[in-house]
Amino acid sequence: MGDSKRDIEQWLDCYDPEIRVFPDLRKRLAKGEGLGKRDVLLIVKWKLGRIRGSNSKTVSDENLKKINTAIVEAAKPEKALAALKALEEVPGIVLATATAILTVCYPDTFTIIDERVLESLDLLPGGHEKKKRRKKKKEGKEKSKYNTEDWTAETYVDEYLPKVKARQDEWKRTLRETDQALWGLSVNRRVEKVIKRSEEESRSRQDELRCADRVEMRFLAQIVTISRHSEHFFKRTFRII
Repeated sequence: MGDSKRDIEQWLDCYDPEIRVFPDLRKRLAKGEGLGKRDVLLIVKWKLGRIRGSNSKTVSDENLKKINTAIVEAAKPEKALAALKALEEVPGIVLATATAILTVCYPDTFTIIDERVLESLDLLPGGHEKKKRRKKKKEGKEKSKYNTEDWTAETYVDEYLPKVKARQDEWKRTLRETDQALWGLSVNRRVEKVIKRSEEESRSRQDELRCADRVEMRFLAQIVTISRHSEHFFKRTFRII
């Protein structure tokens, strides 16, 4: 195909930016360099799993400047809330994406808000009913009660972040590892649930087969009995004739 080594390296960067791109990004940030358009789009893709055409506005020159200003401000603990709100004002960036951007830049301070982590922590934002709500339906699809859209920059800073950091202290892991483990916990629960269901279905199928075998054996036994009776009947009839 004639693709250069540089091209292939860029493609690999897109596949695994957390390992291949973000560490270098943090080094550049420490030197006072800002994020480029490619950096922001890779973070968006990393968090959301997609890049939309409308993200061209997200990384416009004007908005890229706003993003980098917010990132610099976020380095100051007292400015974290303001930085999150500033990022949310950029088209294409919601709270989940904003926390992803700051997590990439400051992984020891911020963590990504994610529905799987909310589920693992059984965490709802203040002001919402603490008792479990039934799953709602939205646009024909079930909507989990754990929704990042229910959260604000304030509840993220005041409630979500402290909860994850408390689990970090308990597990004695980095903040990023704690986030990953909580995310993995949610996935693992689903894996175990599906395995359990599969095993139950297998047992049920085996029971059905055993039941079918018993029915078949009874049926065959009846056929044998009828056959013997018929044979006996014909023998008697033949003797009579």
